[in-house]
Amino acid sequence: MKIAAITCDILSTARQRGATRYEDTAGLKFPQVASQSAQSFPGRADTRHLCVYPAARSTALIRVQTDSGIEGIGEAHAPVAPRVVKTIVEDLLTPLLIGEDARAIAVLWDRMFSAMRLRSHTQGFTLEAIAGIDIALWDALGKHCGEPIWRLLGGAYRLQIPVYSSGTPGQTLESRRRGIENVLNEGFSVVKTSCGRGAVSEQMHLVRQLSDAVGDRGKLLVDAHGGFDLKDALRFARFLEGLGNVEWFEDALLPEDHRGYRTLAQSTGIRIAVGETDCNRYVVRDRLLNRECDLLLPDVCRAGGISETLRIAQLCDVFGVSWASHVSTSTPIHLLAGLHIGAATPNFFISECPSGFAHGPFGNGLLADPLPLENGHITLTETPGLGIALNEAAIADLIIT
Repeated sequence: MKIAAITCDILSTARQRGATRYEDTAGLKFPQVASQSAQSFPGRADTRHLCVYPAARSTALIRVQTDSGIEGIGEAHAPVAPRVVKTIVEDLLTPLLIGEDARAIAVLWDRMFSAMRLRSHTQGFTLEAIAGIDIALWDALGKHCGEPIWRLLGGAYRLQIPVYSSGTPGQTLESRRRGIENVLNEGFSVVKTSCGRGAVSEQMHLVRQLSDAVGDRGKLLVDAHGGFDLKDALRFARFLEGLGNVEWFEDALLPEDHRGYRTLAQSTGIRIAVGETDCNRYVVRDRLLNRECDLLLPDVCRAGGISETLRIAQLCDVFGVSWASHVSTSTPIHLLAGLHIGAATPNFFISECPSGFAHGPFGNGLLADPLPLENGHITLTETPGLGIALNEAAIADLIIT
C-alpha cells in the first residue's frame, strides 16, 4: 500500500460568513485583560502569558490517498496562520512520502521529524503538520487491516472514554453559571473553566462561584493559561484544595518556568496539569525527570500525531504520571485520535471535548454519523481506522483558500 497523494484543506468558520480567503477573515487579536483595581497587587505585571487568537476557528484537514484506493484522514492543529501548515504539508513533507509504504508509519514519522530537526523545527508548525499526516496514516492502516486504531495500538484498557466540557461559555459570572448548568444537563460530569486574568482575589471569587454551580454533581477543572507567578499560584492552589470538587489546576505558570512547576507540584494536593505546549517526547522527558506535574496534557494534533503522543503517554506511565488528551477548538478527527490513544494506554485520565461539539460548526455535524455522548463518555467501536466518516457536504462548506 503506497502513498499516492497527500492533500491539505484549510477549514474555517469564516466561510459561513461568506469569506473565502483567510487573509480577509483572520482578525488576529490578543484576549482582553481585566483592569486591575488600585488596591490589587498582580503577581506578574505583564500579559506575556496571552497568545494571539483568530476571529474565526480554523484547522487543517489532511487526506492521504494510497494506490490501493484507501484514504486516511487526519487533522493538523492550525487555529492561527493555517496556510503555514498547508505549505509545510505540500512543499516539505509530501515530496518525502510519495511512493513510500503507507504502513511504515514509524519509519515515515522519523523521516518527517528528521527533515528539519537540525534547523530546530522540532515543535510548532512542523510538528502540527506531521501530526495531521501521521493521524491519516493510522486511519489508512486501520482501514487496510480492517481494525480500529485502538486495537492496532495494542488493545483497549477501556472503550468507554470519559470526556469533559472544555469551557464555561459566557462573559459574565451569571452567564457562566448558566453555562455550567447547560453542560451538566448535556451529560457531562466534568467541566473546565478559565481564570488567571485580574487580581487573585477576584479570580478566587469567580472560581468559588463556578465551583458552587457544579456542586456535588461533578468535578471542576481550572485553567489559568499561565497567568500566575509562583507565589500567587501557591496561594491559588491552596484555595482550590478547600473547594472540594476541583480535580486539577492547569497551566498555573508560564510553561518555561520548570523550577516553579516543580515547587508547585510538590506543595499541593491538587493535581498540577501542564503540557499542551510539550510537543515531542524529548521535551516531555525533561519535564518528567524534573517532577513538574501530576498530569500531562499532550495534544495529538500538535504533538506529532498518534505515533508521538502514544510515546509521550507511555513515557508518562514510566514516571507514574497520568495523561489527559488536550483537544481545543478542533474537529471530531482531533477528538477521536486522542480517544484511541486513551483507550490503549493504562494511565489515561480523561479527554477534553470542545465546547459546542454537539451543535457547533466544527462538531458532530462534520460526521456522517454523529458521535453519541452518554453519561460523560464517548464509546469507541470496532469500526476500522478512526471509526468515523466525514459529512463531505459540511466539509466543503468550510474550505477556504
